[in-house]
Amino acid sequence: MNADQIKLLEETLEHRNPRIPVAFIADSPWIPGYCGHNFIDYYADSRVFLEDNQKIIHDFPKAVFIPGWWVEYGMTAEPSGFGCPMCFYDDNLPHLHPLTENPGQAREIFDRLRIPDPHTDGMMPLLLNQQRRCLPLMQSLGEEVYMVCARGPFTVASHLFTVTQLLTLMMMDPDTAGLLLEKCTQAVIAWLSAQLENVKTARAIMVLDDVCGYFSPEDFQTLCQPYMQRVFDAFPAYRHYFHNDYTSDSCYTQLETMGVEVFNFTHMVDIGATRRLAGQKVVLMGNVPPMLLVNGTPREVYDKAKAIIDRYIAENGSHHGLILSCGGGLPMGARRENIDALISAAE
Repeated sequence: MNADQIKLLEETLEHRNPRIPVAFIADSPWIPGYCGHNFIDYYADSRVFLEDNQKIIHDFPKAVFIPGWWVEYGMTAEPSGFGCPMCFYDDNLPHLHPLTENPGQAREIFDRLRIPDPHTDGMMPLLLNQQRRCLPLMQSLGEEVYMVCARGPFTVASHLFTVTQLLTLMMMDPDTAGLLLEKCTQAVIAWLSAQLENVKTARAIMVLDDVCGYFSPEDFQTLCQPYMQRVFDAFPAYRHYFHNDYTSDSCYTQLETMGVEVFNFTHMVDIGATRRLAGQKVVLMGNVPPMLLVNGTPREVYDKAKAIIDRYIAENGSHHGLILSCGGGLPMGARRENIDALISAAE
């Protein structure tokens, strides 16, 4: 991000933004395909990574890309530190294999799990090195890293044990689930901390966790919130961004309590209802349907984005506290003319 974009985001977090920012969570599901490269080249060739990230900021100068220059290999960073096997593909995101799918083995395996060291374990040291290597070029372009990111404890745990097995374990054997989630929480904090050691310009963290949204509001408060809040509480000096685009609103009333300042949420929940549930302090980042940017026309994207803005202003009383975005990250195949249409709606 450049200095003007960072200033606009900071003003938005203080609910005094002069205009509505447009921001997108942009990572490897979208960037390499948009730029005409395959996934492995994007991950393995630093020149491709740098060229592609320069291209998107050149093509969309009025958009803020979050986190911006995101060094990631799909979802692999934290789970690979725990030893999850991985498969890489030219034409799609990497796939992670769980450590086990057998509930009978869970306690034994999770007891043995060592909390990974981001400087030595899995893909994380490679990501840290790439992050360091790209900083000089970014700075020469007037860009800086405003934010570092991690998947949340529940998403990490769901890759170690599958989503279904994790949810079942939390209900049937909460002690074993708690053991796994405790180690995942510590790993997430360690990964964010290692990136912040790397990037002295960072002012924010972003935690991405859809799986914690699978619970009822009551279960979210008792089963999920303590772990999520520990992650945010570990970084009191930084801005707190949270992505959860699951179709439930179970976490919305607890966002402010957790210390969330910006919330990226699903297009399946009305933005006016989200404003009421989240309270007035949390900045909302949303919530145009992501696949509309793939399958819709520019007119359809413009009209939908404009309707969301109008709905937000009607509920909020002003445009303050809104970042116009997708209800989730930029999807694979999102087209330039549709992204431009969304930006035009905000203007």
